[in-house]
Amino acid sequence: MDQSRLDAAQLQKRDPAAWSTLLRAEPALADVAVTAVSAQPLHAADGDRLDTRVARYFLTLDGCSDPICLIGKRTNQAELIFYRAIAPHLPPIAPRCWYTHLDGNEGWIVLDDISDDYKPPTWVADDVEAIINDLAGLHAGFWQQKKRLQSSGLAHFIGKKKHTLNELQETHDVYFKTGPGAVLSEHAVASAGALAPQLLKAANGLAVMRSLDGWPGILGESHLTAVAELLDDPLPMLQPLSELPMTLLHGNPFNYHWRLTFTENRRLIDWQKAKIGPGVCDLVSFIDQFDMLYQGDGRWPIQLRPEWPLSEETIIDSYLLSLSAQLGSSFSDRFNARAVRQAIPAARCLHVLTAWFPYFANWFSNMPNKYTWQKVNRLSDEQLIGTGFQPIVGFRPYLAGVFQRFLQAYRML
Repeated sequence: MDQSRLDAAQLQKRDPAAWSTLLRAEPALADVAVTAVSAQPLHAADGDRLDTRVARYFLTLDGCSDPICLIGKRTNQAELIFYRAIAPHLPPIAPRCWYTHLDGNEGWIVLDDISDDYKPPTWVADDVEAIINDLAGLHAGFWQQKKRLQSSGLAHFIGKKKHTLNELQETHDVYFKTGPGAVLSEHAVASAGALAPQLLKAANGLAVMRSLDGWPGILGESHLTAVAELLDDPLPMLQPLSELPMTLLHGNPFNYHWRLTFTENRRLIDWQKAKIGPGVCDLVSFIDQFDMLYQGDGRWPIQLRPEWPLSEETIIDSYLLSLSAQLGSSFSDRFNARAVRQAIPAARCLHVLTAWFPYFANWFSNMPNKYTWQKVNRLSDEQLIGTGFQPIVGFRPYLAGVFQRFLQAYRML
C-alpha cells in the first residue's frame, strides 16, 4: 500500500475520505466508499478506565447496512517494526495490519479487529495444543535468523549494548531521589547488557519487598535471597539462554493476547515486547501466566484457572515436538531439545525478575508501612472485600504458585 498518500492525523480525526483510501489498497475493495466513521476507546485490562491509546473504529460503507470495524492503536517502535518488516513473512498468526505510522520512538497502527469467541476460561486441550503449535511455528519461522531480525531493527534480548551504573542512575533517577535507591554490581551491569535497566528495577522491587518483610505466604526470605543472588550475578541465569539458537519472540504470549474465533483461526495480538531471543522465554511466559484468568469481561481482580486442560509437562513436550517437526530435516542436527528443556529454569527465573520485581519497584510511592502490610496479609479474602487491598485477593494464590516455581527453578540452575 502507498501509505505516503495517507496522513495518520486524517485517519485519527475520522476523515471518511482517508479511510476510503486506506481500504481501497485492498483490490477487492477498490470501489469502496466510507461515508461515516466513529470511534470508541477500548477498556484497559484492569477495567478502571478507558484506554485511549487503543480504539475501535466503526466504518460505515456506502451501500452496506453494517459497519466494518478496525482497531487503531498507539504503540512503540518494536511493534511497528514487527508489522512493517516481520509480520508479512509469517503465517497469519498476527492480525492484518492496514497502516503504520512512525513518529520518533512511537507510532500508530491500524489492525483488523479480531473476534474473541473462545476466551481463556473456556479453552479445552485441543485449543491449548493449537496455540502451542502456533507458538512453535512462530519460533521455527525465524530459527537462527538473528542477523535477519537485527537488520529489521528488532532488539536482541541481551544485545551488545553495555550500560554503566551512572547511566542507569540518570535514566532511573526516581528510584534514587525518592525511591529505594538500590543499585546493581558492576559485574551484574556488565553481564546483563540490554537487560540491565530491567534488573535495576528488579533490584528496587527487591528493596521494596524487603522493607515490607516480604509477603506472607508468597515471598519469604528464601525467595528474596534467591532474587538477590541472581541480581548480584545473573550469569547462571543468562548464559544457558544466550547459548540457545535465537529466534523471533513475541515477548508476552499471555492468555488474553490470544484470540480464538468460531472459524478456528487464532491470532496473537500486542507485539510491543517483540524481540530477538530464545524461544523458551515465550514458552515459559505462556506457562507462568496460564493460571491467570480475569473475572468478568477482562477486568481485575483475577482468579486461578480451576483446572488446566493440559499439564505443564504436556505443554512443554508438545512445544518441543511441534518445534522439531516444523524445523524439519534442515535443522535436525542443530535442534537440541534437551538443551531447550534444561534452559527452562533459567527462563523462568528471568521471567520473574523482569515481570514481577520491576512491578513491585513502583510500590514505593504509595507503599503501606510493614506493620500495616503484615496485618493486611493476615486478613481473609472475605475481610479484604471492599477495602483498598481487594485486588490482592486474586493475586495471592496466583503469585504463591509463581514464586514457588521460581524458587524450584533457581535451585536447578
